[in-house]
Amino acid sequence: MMTYIRFYSSGHTDWIGDNRVYYRWIFAVFMLTLVYLIFYPNKDFFKRKFKEELIHNLKTNGMTGVFMATVAYLIKDADDYSRFIYLGTIVFSLCWMQIVHSIYRRYVLDNRQKVRTTRKILILCRKDRAEEIVLNIIKEKTYDLWVEGIIVIDEDMVGQTIHGVPVVANCRSMYLYAARTVVDEVFIQSNSFEEYMMQEVISKFEEMGIKVNLSIDLLNLSMEKQRRLGKVGSYYTIAFTDKEVPLRMLFGKRLLDIAGGIIGVILTGFLTVILGPLIKLESPGPVFFSQKRVGRNGRIFKIYKFRSMYTDAEERKKELMAQNEMNGLMFKIKDDPRITKIGKFIRKTSLDEFPQFWNVLKGDMSLVGTRPPTVDEFQQYDLHHKKRLGMTPGLTGVWQVSGRSDITDFEEVVNMDVEYIENWSLKRDIGILFKTVQVVLSSESGAR
Repeated sequence: MMTYIRFYSSGHTDWIGDNRVYYRWIFAVFMLTLVYLIFYPNKDFFKRKFKEELIHNLKTNGMTGVFMATVAYLIKDADDYSRFIYLGTIVFSLCWMQIVHSIYRRYVLDNRQKVRTTRKILILCRKDRAEEIVLNIIKEKTYDLWVEGIIVIDEDMVGQTIHGVPVVANCRSMYLYAARTVVDEVFIQSNSFEEYMMQEVISKFEEMGIKVNLSIDLLNLSMEKQRRLGKVGSYYTIAFTDKEVPLRMLFGKRLLDIAGGIIGVILTGFLTVILGPLIKLESPGPVFFSQKRVGRNGRIFKIYKFRSMYTDAEERKKELMAQNEMNGLMFKIKDDPRITKIGKFIRKTSLDEFPQFWNVLKGDMSLVGTRPPTVDEFQQYDLHHKKRLGMTPGLTGVWQVSGRSDITDFEEVVNMDVEYIENWSLKRDIGILFKTVQVVLSSESGAR
C-alpha cells in the first residue's frame, strides 16, 4: 500500500498537485494519531522519575523516527538526507526532551504555590489519619494543586507540621481561618464528623464559596478493583471494575478496526469473485455462511464466513458430538466430515474468515478480541465463563496465536481470554495482529 501511495501518479509533475498528496497526509495523520494513542506522552508526566522519563522518551522518539522515515519515503524526500541526519535528530530530540522535561517538571512543581491558577486546598481530618491522607495527596504531585494547610479536628495541633505541611487550625477556628486565607477547596475525611454535623460543615464552606471534596472511605476497601465515581439516574455511585479503559484507547482501537475493516472488506470482494463459484460448484447453496453468535456481555449478532461446510452441517453436528475433542463447551474434531474440499483449503489458509471484516466494520466485532461463542455454548456457561465476553469479540486473539491447534481444554481458553481482557492495551493488539499473520502464513489451522 505504501509503495502505491508513493509511486501512484495522476500525470502531474508537481507533487503538490498530485492526487497522492491527499493519501500521504491521511496516512501521516493516522500514523501520528496512533503513536499518540499508544504512548500518550502526557500520562503521569509530573510523577515520572528520571528512569521512567528516559524510557518514555526513548519510546516516543523511536516511534517518531519511524514516523519521520515513513513520511519521507512517501513524499520521495528520503534520498535528500543521510541516515545520520535522521539518527542525529532523534538523539538530539531525546537529550533535549530529557533535559527540558526535567527542568520544566521541577519548575512547575516548585512554583505551584506562587501561580494564581493553582488550587489551594485545606485538609480536614482526624489526627490518626492525618499522616496517611497528607502523604497520599502530596505524593500524587498534581501540578495545579497546593496543600495550604491541615485542620486536625479532634486535637489542637496548631503550629505543628505533618510531612512539611503546617497544621493551621482546629475545629473551633477552621471557619475563621478559611474566611481570612486564600482557600479554593477543602478535603474532608468522611468520618471526621458525626452525620448530623457533616451537613453543617459542608454548608458553612459552601457559604464561603469554597469547593468541598468529601472522601468516601468505601474507596479504601481492600478489593483488587478499579473504582470511580459515577451517577445512575439521580443517584451518585461508586463503580467497581477490573480495568477502566481510557476513552482515548477505545477510540484508538476503533480507529484501527475501521482502517482494517475497510481494507478487509475490499479484499473480501475480490475473494468472493474467485471463491464464490468454487464453493457453489462443489456444494450447492449460499456462498456465505451466517450464524448467530454471542458478543460483548451477551449481545447477539450474526457472524459471516465463506461457507466451508455442507448445508446440513448444523443438523449433523448433533451426531458428531461424541467425537468432540474439546473438554468443555466448545466443539472441535479432527477431519470434520461436514467440511467440503474447498472448505478445507479456505479454513487452512483462514480465507473463510474474511467476511467477518464486515462485522468489524459494523462494530459487532474487533480485529483483536476473544472468539464469540455460539448461542448453544453460551447458554451452558457457568458464572465465571461470562467474563470472557467482557470485550468486543475479535477476528483473532491470544488463543489463536498461542497454540491454536493444541488447546483442548475450554477452561484454559477462558483463562487466556480473561488474562487478555485484564491486561489489554492497544500496543498488545498490534502485536497479536502481527503474530496472527505469521500463524496464518505457516498454515496452522485456526479456531472456528
